[in-house]
Amino acid sequence: MRAASSAIRSMPRSGIREIMDIAMGMPDCIRLEVGEPNFATAPHIIEAAHRAALEGHTRYTDNSGIFELRAALAEQAAESTDREVLPEQIIVTSGAMGALFSTLTCVLEPGDEVIVLSPSWPNYQMQLQLLGAVARVVETSPENGYLPTIQQLEEATNAATKALLINTPCNPTGAVIPSDLLNEITQFARHADLFLIADEVYSRITFEEPQIPTACYDTDARVVSINSFSKTYAMTGWRVGYAIAPASLAPLIRKCQEPTVGCVNAPAQYASLAALTGPQHLVEEMRNAYLNRRNISLEMLSQANVPVFTPGGAFYLWIDISQSGRTAQDFALDLIHNHQVAIVPGTTFGAENSDRVRISLASDASDLQEGLRRLISELER
Repeated sequence: MRAASSAIRSMPRSGIREIMDIAMGMPDCIRLEVGEPNFATAPHIIEAAHRAALEGHTRYTDNSGIFELRAALAEQAAESTDREVLPEQIIVTSGAMGALFSTLTCVLEPGDEVIVLSPSWPNYQMQLQLLGAVARVVETSPENGYLPTIQQLEEATNAATKALLINTPCNPTGAVIPSDLLNEITQFARHADLFLIADEVYSRITFEEPQIPTACYDTDARVVSINSFSKTYAMTGWRVGYAIAPASLAPLIRKCQEPTVGCVNAPAQYASLAALTGPQHLVEEMRNAYLNRRNISLEMLSQANVPVFTPGGAFYLWIDISQSGRTAQDFALDLIHNHQVAIVPGTTFGAENSDRVRISLASDASDLQEGLRRLISELER
């Protein structure tokens, strides 16, 4: 029999999923590995989906999504960027992953290179591998706040470079790209003639300074913003994301939906519309809960002399475990087998991060504190 796709066979699984597989077999495991809010989806959002189904909104929708949702998203984007955004520039997708994959499919040819920062979400490089594209990795460091420099981006660029992919606030570090650097990055992309793909799924979860949309600095229609309802509204299982694209690119992303997912299921789109247009205090309450958990966790780690990066957004902690003398993978496995605490090894987010681990602040507060106590105990072993 002929071999299956080499791209799939050679693609490593996400380290997050590998730890999840072990954790699922441990009923009493403290789950600090999953980037998923521990809050329930708000009742009015669930009711909107139920009502939509009862009213017969159970058929195919436009490949780009229902007009009402796209219009509401366009209005929100216009307000946040102070520029015109049309509903036709919005493509509702199967989660942010769908938005990212459709966007990459539309802009890349096999062999094209994409600048990707490290540490970063592993699915970026997985998607590039599926498309036959090449990830050109730029390493960031704690000394520079896990932010890239323009010099690094320039040195990573060559004739094959087609796009730059950024994530702010960042998973796993929580680093937030400040407005002045974001402007410089956007201008760099313009001078280098690169598409700039901005993953902004954590943009509503910042602790000190608000996240400025990358599109604010886009002067020649090269920025595609990727976003989702999953993190902001505790809707991970609903699988609704969206891309905000220049008018020249949006029809191609819409076209890409047709042979892949067709459209996002209709009741989930109406639920997302209710999330977007309904009460927003729940978003602030969740953000405040993450901030409180962050501060308590930082204090616990500080008292134990465990180095950790202070995140400005998202809901993760990026912890230095070099004092253990073990690799991140070995430490994560020891922690789950010895203490029943699931975390993610830093190498999941780039091979260069073998002395770091990620924990999620989106876990139950008491579980988080107990998990940290066990992590500190394992570090001291």
